[in-house]
Order: sequence, then structure tokens, then C-alpha cells
Amino acid sequence: MDSSAPLPLATLRKRKLLSQRALAQRAHVALSTVYLLEAGKTERVTFKVMRSISDALGVLPEAVAEFRRALDR
Repeated sequence: MDSSAPLPLATLRKRKLLSQRALAQRAHVALSTVYLLEAGKTERVTFKVMRSISDALGVLPEAVAEFRRALDR
């Protein structure tokens, strides 16, 4: 398996032992934002949200599968 392949947000979050609420608080985003991203119910994500969440997880935005669509534009 390619170690650089993006992983689902939920997988990255759980590896850090964070709940959705804890990630949202750490990233300073709404809980609904984390929920909607993980559920695949949002098509658009801002670069600010991507940066905040990836910083909170200690990963690059490119490492989060849900962000790939926005980054490939």
C-alpha cells in the first residue's frame, strides 16, 4: 500500500484518539463541518477549513482524502 495515499478524515481523527467534537474544537471549526466532511455530505471545503483541520491533526491537507477533490481543482 502506498504510504502517501490520502486517508479518510475519520481514520486520521481516530488515530489521534479524537472525537469529532474534540477535532472541531481543536481546529476551531463547527462540529457540523467535521460531521459533514466525514459523512461525504459536503462538496465544497474552504482552504481555511482544510488548513485548520489538517493542522489540528498534524498532517498535510493532501493527506486527507476528503480534501483531495478541492485540491485537484
